Amino acid sequence: MPYLIQVLQSVVVLAFAPLYAGVITRAEAVVGSKRGPSVVQPYRDLAKLMRKASAFSDQASWVSRGAPFVAFACYLTVSVIVPVITNTPLPLAFLADLIGGAFVLALASFVISLAALDTASPFGGLGASRASWIGSMAEPALILVFFTVGAVSASDNPYLMNHAIAASPFALVLPTHVLGLLAFFMIVLVENGRIPVENPGVTTEISMIEESRVLEYSGREYALVKWGGWMKLFLLSSIFMNVFVIPWGLGTSASLAGALLAIPVLLGKLAACGLAIVIVDTSFAKLRFFRIAEFLGAAFLLALLGVATSYVIGA
Repeated sequence: MPYLIQVLQSVVVLAFAPLYAGVITRAEAVVGSKRGPSVVQPYRDLAKLMRKASAFSDQASWVSRGAPFVAFACYLTVSVIVPVITNTPLPLAFLADLIGGAFVLALASFVISLAALDTASPFGGLGASRASWIGSMAEPALILVFFTVGAVSASDNPYLMNHAIAASPFALVLPTHVLGLLAFFMIVLVENGRIPVENPGVTTEISMIEESRVLEYSGREYALVKWGGWMKLFLLSSIFMNVFVIPWGLGTSASLAGALLAIPVLLGKLAACGLAIVIVDTSFAKLRFFRIAEFLGAAFLLALLGVATSYVIGA
């Protein structure tokens, strides 16, 4: 049974990640008094791209051809080590802790940047350099955020973190946890190219970061890149809700029925997280590029204060 639920959890991430992205895009359009695309448009885009042939630059090597598959595999790997629909550690859950998961996400970003440089495209190089600069500040903040939860739960395993927070609701209002929660939400925005760091709805080359890294892709490879990006948003939002905000409502690895019932609960949690993302996207303006460092510095400082307060309270 645990292995079946292990597969089910990854299937949930694969199947619902495009829907989650589609709902957010549609909600942002509605808030902006526009009709917007259908919530199932990402599935249509994937189907269309999967039918198309792939074209590569004559300067590209095997790095460009293999990067989408490696990045997609990285996101799929993270889906087996974090609590998405169950709070009981699954058979593959101990492959890595949250910090290890952060390294896997960083590997996915690294290979996409490497592929962008490999194509010899000026836009690819621009996007890769910008993404690397942002990542050099976002990744330390992300790891420090996990230290704040570890300080509260005395563990760096996401399942054990979930158990510790769920067993002690008082921990949700501890300054350490609240500061880590705010910092992690800021990192979710950064890692997924949302406002105020990047506007995912803009295709102006001079302001693109994430999209400029994959301009040279088409066909199946581009489909994998887009699908992987949606999976990343889904996974980080799931971690945010299941570990930081609402650690209840998950099933167990011993009950398939409980895991299935946890799916609509998860979708409800993600609806709340998506609403928060929509509010930020529609309420703030995109920062100038060199102001992004201030935003990431604020996230790092919040996480650092969270770790510091854990020692003060513990003392």
